[in-house]
This record gives sequence, C-alpha cells and structure tokens, in this order.
Amino acid sequence: MDYKDKMDAQRAETFRMSGDYEQAIEIFEELQIKYPDNAWVNAHLGITYHQLMDYHKARKYLKKAIEKNRKYLWAHAQLGETYRLLAIIEDRQEEYVELAIEHFQAALGNELPEKNNYAWALAHLGAIYRLKMIRNIKDSGIDQKEEKGNPEYRKDKIIEDLKNKIVDEESKENALHYLNRALELIPTYTWAWGMRATVYRLAQEYEDSYWDLEVETVIAQESEVLQYSSSPVSFLESRRINLHEHALICFYLTKKKQDQGKKERFYGRAIAYAKKAWTVQQGDLIARLILIVIEAKQKQEKSESLADIIKRFNTLKEDVYSKFSQLCETVLRYQLSARKYTRDEIKKVIDENDAKQHVLTKLVLNDVIDNPSKDPNLEKAKPWLWKNFALTETCSNVLFLLNDLSSILQEEDPTILGTSKIYRDISYMVNYWYTLERIYQTPVILDKDRPKILNQSSKIWSILNK
Repeated sequence: MDYKDKMDAQRAETFRMSGDYEQAIEIFEELQIKYPDNAWVNAHLGITYHQLMDYHKARKYLKKAIEKNRKYLWAHAQLGETYRLLAIIEDRQEEYVELAIEHFQAALGNELPEKNNYAWALAHLGAIYRLKMIRNIKDSGIDQKEEKGNPEYRKDKIIEDLKNKIVDEESKENALHYLNRALELIPTYTWAWGMRATVYRLAQEYEDSYWDLEVETVIAQESEVLQYSSSPVSFLESRRINLHEHALICFYLTKKKQDQGKKERFYGRAIAYAKKAWTVQQGDLIARLILIVIEAKQKQEKSESLADIIKRFNTLKEDVYSKFSQLCETVLRYQLSARKYTRDEIKKVIDENDAKQHVLTKLVLNDVIDNPSKDPNLEKAKPWLWKNFALTETCSNVLFLLNDLSSILQEEDPTILGTSKIYRDISYMVNYWYTLERIYQTPVILDKDRPKILNQSSKIWSILNK
C-alpha cells in the first residue's frame, strides 16, 4: 500500500470512528478492490458493515481478513461479535452461538481468561455464554408434577426444580468467569457490570443483580445516558434503560420468602424506580405500565380493591393503545414479510385462544391479517428487522406487561384487557427468548403455575422453527 492509500485508509478509519459509515465504506471498498488480500482493509470494511447492521457483508469481509491472517485477534473478536448479534436477532440459532464462542476464544489466543488481558473480548464472550444460560422448553425436561396430584410438591421444590431445568449451570459459570475477569482488568467497565447483572437475574440471584446495577449506575458518565438509550436491548447496546431494570429487579425480589416488612421495602423500591423512569423521560409508557403492574400485584397480594388501578389504567389505555398498536402492527408486518410466521399461524393462535373478540385482536391483529397489501416487500424486511431489532423487544415488553396486568385484573374486571394468554403467545412470536425469560421471572405468575405456562411456549416455538 503506497503512502496515498495509507492516508486514505486512515481517513476512512476516522470516518468510521466518528460514525460516518457511508463515507468510510466508500473509501474502504475502493481500497479493497486495489488490495483484496489486505487483512486490515478487509477487517475494517467488515466492521464498518457490522456497525451498519449489515451482518452478512460484515461476516464476508471479516472472514476474508482472517483467511489472510489467522492470528488477527481483533478481526476474530469482531467476527465473534457479529455472530453474537446474529444469534440474538435470529432466535439464538445454535450455529451462530457456537461460531461466536469459537472466534472469541480465538481472539483470546485460546488462553485461560486469567492469563488474558483482552477485556472487551472477555466481556463479550461472557455475554454469549449468557445467551446459552436459558434452555429452550423443548430441551429442558420440564414436567408438570403440580398437575399430577402431588400435594407434597412444595413451592420451594418447584422453584428449585424449575431453575435446574431452565438454567444451564455450566453456561452461567462460564459467563461469570469471563465477565469477572473483564471487570478485574477494567473495574469501570460499565457494559460488563450491566451484563453481569443480567446473568445474576437469570439465575434468580436478584440481590447480586441489583448491586451490579447499582455499580453500573454510579460509574456511568451520567444517569440520562442510561435512560435515553438508542436501543432498549441490553445485548445490543452498552447503554441500557437502567431504571426499568432496577424496577423489575426489585419487583422480582418480592418473590422471595421473607417477612412482610422486607417485601414491602422491595415493593417501595420497585415503585420508586418506575416513577423515576417516568419522570426522567416524560411519556415513557413502559415505565407507567411497569408501575401499574407492580402496584396492582402489591394490592392483589394484600387482597385490596383494584378499583384505583383500573381507573388509572383507563386514563392511560388510549395513549398505550394508540402508540402500541402502531408499533406492534409494524413489527408484525415486517416479521410476516420476512416469513418468520404466516397469517394463518396468527389466525390459529387467535382461534386456539378463542380471541376473535379480544382487545388485542381488534386493536392490532385483524388489520394485520386482513390487509396484507400494507406489508413491506421481502427485500426490505430482513434489513429492517436487523436494524430495528430493539423494537421487537419493546413490542414484546408491552405485550408482556399487558399480559401481567390482564392476569391480575381477571377476577375484578376481565373485560378491560381480556384474557392474558394471547398477549403471551403473540409476544412469543415477536420475540421468543425475551418472553420466555420474562415468564420465568415475573412474580405475577404463581410458581405452581409456572411450569404449565412455560410448557405452552412449545407450540409457538414449533411455528418459529418449522
């Protein structure tokens, strides 16, 4: 590479680092034509496509860089991250998970973590093991002993048995091993603290999760950065909607066996974090829904009237419905165009739930089913879903919160939201793994009912993997 081309390469890298990816690609592609075997050019062209979420092109050029230089550790790490993100957006396909692990290990020189100082690769390898922590229901061996007349099957035994079957302990230990080493190397590594918090959360070690979130908050540059994230998906962004997570962790802590005073303190913290999220970002409907669900569950446990909750939701629901229905319809149409599932399969879910008159069906599903002409074309669908993957989690988040609230309100007024299961089923179709993790965690579902409800996901999984 002559002097001028070296200067162009550095200029392209400056564009990339400053976020001007289109100009960076224009220069890198010209250089790649001139120097097709240059590992550095291929790797940096690949990572630029990665940052544009064009993962197929990213993979193509990063693989070519590694073909030219097998010891190019940085390229291995970036290819590992590309496969990690592909695993997330493609329903955790095992092939992508294993390839991510393979390339992160290569980036570490296949050394033990305690002998390696590459903190970024260590943390992101921990994150891919975090994806492996939750087993799919079809592989978990969950049974339904509580339905087979076994009165001795105590609550704590149900919880422990379910945890052993859902959580892969080896993957959990690997995730913690690599994340711990990354934090040992860089104690102010905000992203790693947040990721480790999710590992503890999935293991239902909620106190440890809570304190990791507290550290993340303290060392973040500013609290607004945590709330005004460009993406609510913690796996895709280093900045996370931290206050929502704080509220939910405190809510999950109310599931523990403890005296009533301690439980009330956890409820108080959960409510405070949800209110804070709402005040930090006015119009944060998810924060308001989280708050209503938490307060409704608290009242339900105390056998108090839910009239006030119903009144508050009625003042909120038009805002929720108008904003949510548009979001949900958009996500469903792009997923239909990408052939993730079919209209007939949505109809089948409606029929199985006897939900033709359901709020969700009238609000969203009927228009999606009856007006296929509004769908985007196939060519646009996949790139849109990759670039807007965060919206699938937002959609599933709202669906699941409506599921929780519907479950709580059933006895008092079943007409407000309708039955809960169709919210779960559509949430599964939109973002299967997010929904599965939430069902495993939520305090709204009774522990004796959780195995049965988790088992119901297998029908949706068969649709997504036909």
